[in-house]
Amino acid sequence: MGKIVLRFWLVNMLISVSLFILYRLIIAETNTAATGFLESIIVIMEVVVNLGFSTIYLFAMILCSLLFFLNQIEKVRNNKLLSFLTFSGIPAVCLVLLIVYILVGVYEYNRILDPLKVLFIFSVIYLSITILEFIAFRKVVEK
Repeated sequence: MGKIVLRFWLVNMLISVSLFILYRLIIAETNTAATGFLESIIVIMEVVVNLGFSTIYLFAMILCSLLFFLNQIEKVRNNKLLSFLTFSGIPAVCLVLLIVYILVGVYEYNRILDPLKVLFIFSVIYLSITILEFIAFRKVVEK
């Protein structure tokens, strides 16, 4: 069973790293033209916020990937709910928190809301991939 979990973990890590690189590339392509001193300060703050969000995204994906190893415990592996939580539980909670964060409107400033929307899109993609991995894992376990 350890080899199966390790294989799913490696696939998830490759997907996580590729999503993180794609996320950073999209952030790097954002328009950061500044015309004055205050605009330059805002652009610097925007870059710092983007770097912070991408770092949080990377750590969340690493944590979610490490939880795959809990499936080596027989009680977790045989319980579909617990197994699902190890695959997609934390990404789903993070996604719900991000939705609440966006809906509450903590950031009224529109330039900072755009990175949250990009983070939301990448979180949905990652959650979808982990759900597909869970389905594949359950098929392998049931054999």
